[in-house]
Amino acid sequence: MTLPVLAGYKINNALASGGMAKIYDAVQISLNRPVAIKFLSKQLLSHSEAKELFERESLIIAQLHHPNIVQIYDKGISEDSQPFFVMEKIIGIDLALMLSDGELPINKKFDIAIQICKGLAYAHKNGVIHRDIKPSNIIIDQHGDAKILDFGIAFVGDEDASSESPTTVVGTAGYVAPEQHDNYNKATVASDIYSVGVVFFDLFGLPTSDTNKVNPDRLKELKSKSLVALINKCCSHNPADRFESLTEVRDELLRISQGSHLGQTNIKAAASETKDLSSSFNLLDVLSRSNNKRVYLFQKKSNKQLLIIRRLMGEVSGLKEAKLLTSLKHPNIANIFAAAQANDNATIISEYLSGGSLAAQLIQDFDENHFLEIAIKIASAIDFAHQNNLLHGNLLPNNIIFDDKQNPKICDFGVKHDTNDQPELAKTYLPPGDKKITEQYDIYCLGAIFHHMLFGVPPSIPLPPTAPKVSFRLEKLVDHMLAIDPQHRIQSAQEVYVELLRIYNADVNRAKRSKMGEGRDEDLPIASKRKKVRKVKSGDDSLWLYGALGIAIGVIILLVILLIFK
Repeated sequence: MTLPVLAGYKINNALASGGMAKIYDAVQISLNRPVAIKFLSKQLLSHSEAKELFERESLIIAQLHHPNIVQIYDKGISEDSQPFFVMEKIIGIDLALMLSDGELPINKKFDIAIQICKGLAYAHKNGVIHRDIKPSNIIIDQHGDAKILDFGIAFVGDEDASSESPTTVVGTAGYVAPEQHDNYNKATVASDIYSVGVVFFDLFGLPTSDTNKVNPDRLKELKSKSLVALINKCCSHNPADRFESLTEVRDELLRISQGSHLGQTNIKAAASETKDLSSSFNLLDVLSRSNNKRVYLFQKKSNKQLLIIRRLMGEVSGLKEAKLLTSLKHPNIANIFAAAQANDNATIISEYLSGGSLAAQLIQDFDENHFLEIAIKIASAIDFAHQNNLLHGNLLPNNIIFDDKQNPKICDFGVKHDTNDQPELAKTYLPPGDKKITEQYDIYCLGAIFHHMLFGVPPSIPLPPTAPKVSFRLEKLVDHMLAIDPQHRIQSAQEVYVELLRIYNADVNRAKRSKMGEGRDEDLPIASKRKKVRKVKSGDDSLWLYGALGIAIGVIILLVILLIFK
């Protein structure tokens, strides 16, 4: 077999082959990095729809950055006119093959299920619907991490799906949601949730060769009634009866598994670090671990409430601010329920926010209205904090978390940036020069976040040619927030908040005026009606004045004529 040739890469051998593409094992020569290269099949080079789907796949995955989604490094067209894209090489096995090899431990099944939900929930929050979720499109790597791939027929929410033929054959029999059978353009988040539910039938249920995979008998050996109910709800025939999001599915899986998916090693490590909490809380998940910080998801035993518990070790930062926030409440600041220190360790208990961080949403474009709705809330929270002598000192997109209603909340006041958390990326949001934490320091960070939301990049990165156009007033505000000299910067978060409100209200009023058009009087607001009425009355008065003046002039002329001929 002749291997393709691609400049900059050494292609070793074929890894997999399908009807649409071939994947090859290769090495990126410049970095000596193992990669996988996917080439569109030569038989499809003249097939416009296949080329479009292939191109779309690379563009979609390139936008998504998540540990449970395969990463794209490069794309292009070879010298033989074959479209290709380069992705991370995953050493592992697909879930279909893994399940055919034998029974998995229940804790591993939970782990895989939770990871699938995390990856797809992230894609959904960024407007991407996969449309072809099945076990063979999920790879379990050598570290046990699940990786979702094959976004070839994925649908981006703002695309015009009507361009696809309703009869286009896409998806895989047995995994496609019922509402998609007649028209595949009806794919929604709920459709992916159905497909995930079918994957859960394969993962937790008895094996089957039947194309009708949603068979309750497959789950008859499951001991957990809650898990059976979850899987059946995912696969409800009516989309409205399914879960609203895969974040909701993930949280329910965490409640059911009670931390068992973490594995014995991680459970023992977490248990030794949180043994003082075990009497009141159940560990559900370890969200992050670093040298001086642990972040856990716990469930309170008394009321089943989900809580975030942070353990800070060594040089503790953010404890003073957390204690203050136990008594200060704002709808856009994460609720802190308790904060305490024992020896060199501090514990902070806060509300669980399931909507993900702003950082995870920065790959999508924010139109001005959407931006303003979020920015006003964030600015209001920073203004409230400053008025209560509370500085953030490390405001980054990762520190703005959304709740399940997509309401943004700021967290981690006073917590120093962790050296493990992409320090170079963090610097792009922090003011250059003076590192003294002040209100102007926070305002610069806020301006840098606003810049990224509006233009697609932080202020330290040149604007791409495709950067969206922003209204002059909004651009001027952000520039003022990003002034290098703190003395030339906007001096208070309240100024930022008020100006954002003015811009938002001006936009709303402008939109209302544009909708008025030349409508009938009864369609106009009362104030507009009054203006129109006054205008009509004013016009009538003018007519009477001109008429009276004309009569008077006529009378005078008549009198003059009579006097002359008298």
